[in-house]
Amino acid sequence: MKLKLGNTIKLIRKKKDISQELLAFSSEIDRRHMSKIENGKVDIKVITLQKILIALDISISDFFLILENSLNKN
Repeated sequence: MKLKLGNTIKLIRKKKDISQELLAFSSEIDRRHMSKIENGKVDIKVITLQKILIALDISISDFFLILENSLNKN
């Protein structure tokens, strides 16, 4: 599940043409930690997810719809 969360964050970030560095900065997260999140190498806290989604300008409900759609494809 960590990997699916990270992949969904990366998918949205790329669709919005935002660099990982800019997303990390906007989310107040170290870029290396952002990389680990996107690659499913670390667990993500709810508060961290909230910061990322605010920086991506996406609601949590829309995020989980995208995540659910990606889970249903596999």
